[in-house]
Amino acid sequence: MTFDRDFLTSPTGQVVLVAAVLLLGVIVAHRYGKAAPAALPAAKPAPAAPLPQTLIRGGVKFPAVARPAPPSPSPVPGSVGPTPAPGSKAPVLPLAVFVTAPEAPAAPVPTTAPFGRLVPCQTVIALESNRLETPIIGLVTEDVWHDGKCVIPAGTEVHGRAALDRARERIAAQGQWRFVWRTKGADNGLELAVDALVLDREFDGESHMWGEHDGSAGLRGQVVRTGDDRELKLFAASFLATATSALQDSRLTNGLLGEASAPAATARNALLAGTGAILREYAQSMREAIARDGFYLRVPAGKPFYLYVTQTLDRSQARRAPPIASSSAPPRP
Repeated sequence: MTFDRDFLTSPTGQVVLVAAVLLLGVIVAHRYGKAAPAALPAAKPAPAAPLPQTLIRGGVKFPAVARPAPPSPSPVPGSVGPTPAPGSKAPVLPLAVFVTAPEAPAAPVPTTAPFGRLVPCQTVIALESNRLETPIIGLVTEDVWHDGKCVIPAGTEVHGRAALDRARERIAAQGQWRFVWRTKGADNGLELAVDALVLDREFDGESHMWGEHDGSAGLRGQVVRTGDDRELKLFAASFLATATSALQDSRLTNGLLGEASAPAATARNALLAGTGAILREYAQSMREAIARDGFYLRVPAGKPFYLYVTQTLDRSQARRAPPIASSSAPPRP
């Protein structure tokens, strides 16, 4: 039996082919449609996944800070953009501003210099020991530095009082001194009281050599003798006082120890005795005057010296002198 391929291409063959396919589908559906599907195995419960632990700690809640409503921006003339409706609130940004007190600035480190500073100075006016009321006025010639800070600048005035050292023939000055700032700036006019004493200074700036009297106490100067005529008067008074005693009349008297000479009670002896007493008093006063005013020292202006400070130099203790109020009443209109 041969299979005719032309039959499949014919209309009748195609109808038969479609019918056979449909019949085959019906048979398959009828056979497998009634069979119950196999039951699936029961699902086992999955183990619970470990959850993260949450720790809750009690704390102080910050109070809610009332935020003021920001002012609504006013429309700029000529700007292009939506204008908020009247009565609507502007949106509040989620920001929190905490205001803290400003930190106090660190206290400034005081400008000080330790005990025993030698301040180089130079006299401004001449000094004479016969007038001890004359002050010692000087100028600081070099800056005084300590720890990288200028404690006493050059050009500062120093003021003190003079005293005569008769044993060493020098002008001594110790006690309270004053530094007066005479510089440009806010420090002009400041005053600082210190305890110090004067030391002599001998320094040759060209050869950088110090003299043998450098640093000795007191100011050396020129000794001026003024007691030459007073010494002659002292010698004359002593001579005349002794001569009047020798010119007195005397008389012999007998005593337990034998004969003794005593002045006679006459007018001549009385006159000589009074004159001798006056001459002795004059000689004593002349001797005291020579010891007191027989010489004086003259220290010229421009004499260099050291001011040895016997305390800690603290520039923060400098004060400005308060203004002196006028006592005169204002003129009447």
